[in-house]
Amino acid sequence: MAAAIVLLCGSPAAAHLTPNSEVQMAIGHSSIRADVIVPQGEYAFATGNPVSNDARSLDLARAYLEDRSAILAPDGRRWLRHIESIAFAQIAGPPDLHVVEQWTPPPGAPLRRFTIDWHVLVDALPNHFALFLVSSDVANRVGAVHEVIGAVRRHSARLVVDRGGSSALTAFTNAVMVGVDHILGGYDHLMFLLALLLPASLIASGGRWVGLRPMRKTIGHLARIVTAFTIGHSVTLIGATLGHWHLPSAPVEVMIAISVLVSAIHAIRPLAPGREPLIALIFGLIHGLAFATIFAQAGAAMGSGALGLAGVNLGIEMVQLGIVLVTVPALLVLASTPAYPPIRIGAAAFACLAALAWIVNRTTGELANLVAALESAMSHAGWLIALLSIAALTVLVSNRLAIAAAHSGKHA
Repeated sequence: MAAAIVLLCGSPAAAHLTPNSEVQMAIGHSSIRADVIVPQGEYAFATGNPVSNDARSLDLARAYLEDRSAILAPDGRRWLRHIESIAFAQIAGPPDLHVVEQWTPPPGAPLRRFTIDWHVLVDALPNHFALFLVSSDVANRVGAVHEVIGAVRRHSARLVVDRGGSSALTAFTNAVMVGVDHILGGYDHLMFLLALLLPASLIASGGRWVGLRPMRKTIGHLARIVTAFTIGHSVTLIGATLGHWHLPSAPVEVMIAISVLVSAIHAIRPLAPGREPLIALIFGLIHGLAFATIFAQAGAAMGSGALGLAGVNLGIEMVQLGIVLVTVPALLVLASTPAYPPIRIGAAAFACLAALAWIVNRTTGELANLVAALESAMSHAGWLIALLSIAALTVLVSNRLAIAAAHSGKHA
């Protein structure tokens, strides 16, 4: 099935199935020239506007961009913007909305300190993000590799930029934040890992999950899964960035959706019990390549060489470790209760539905509404984790009270 789906991705319509927006900035002496790329399919879905190059369509696109984005001086004044060109065009992959504009600070405002307020598509599409890069800077030379300065999403739609003192530390910090932002909004990456963790405390027998591992063995098993996934995506992230490994983005994105489907099915019925670290390692290779591909398409190799690469990887691992530390204790406590099987199966079934929707959407372009609805639900996963933690705490307190009552009864 995986091979067939990857072959389907060879069609032109599926050349770039989950694109992000990109803004490349050339910082001059008195203004900034910005090349803006907004995916046409996502633009049409989010706005309902036509996407032809007639005057009305382009006027609507211009008005949408001007209404949904702004550049602000430190005192809150808006920068002046002049759109030099705007068109729907197909340059590489599917067509995009291409815009070239000039940004000029208001009188007395600094050129190299400003805030980008960007709501283009991100408010309507929870998994969409806009990547901002500096392609050239007259004061701080940017080399052949563009420098990533940050990304915006729905819940973090403002990006503060200060180019006054470009340094290695600044580049490293920016790279860390890009890694953090990408993995927080990468629902497919996180869902794969979480689905793989769901049965980590269980023992398989006869094609079913039965019984519990001892706590020490469970923790060791979890550590191996997380470590294997980290090694997998780090290897291909480094290889794609420094060694120029490359695969078309469409097959990679579909394989990520397949990895979610495999781990979700495994959480319901064991497919490879005891081999979860191997699954995490194999699919981690794909996830790392997908992450690197996003920046390769933007012409940005993680900011500034090895230092930027280390920062991005650190950002990814910080979020990944944080999520594991928040969710795993609750899962371990609940695994010993009768409530855990429906929780595990329900969460895995949702992951299966999301994975199938991603697969169809990334191979055919269909089910965009369903994907948007599912990703919107995923954006509120923090509340679910909080509920699981409260439930686990309730179980611990109930067990402690029961033990205390039992001791009290003995003494009586």
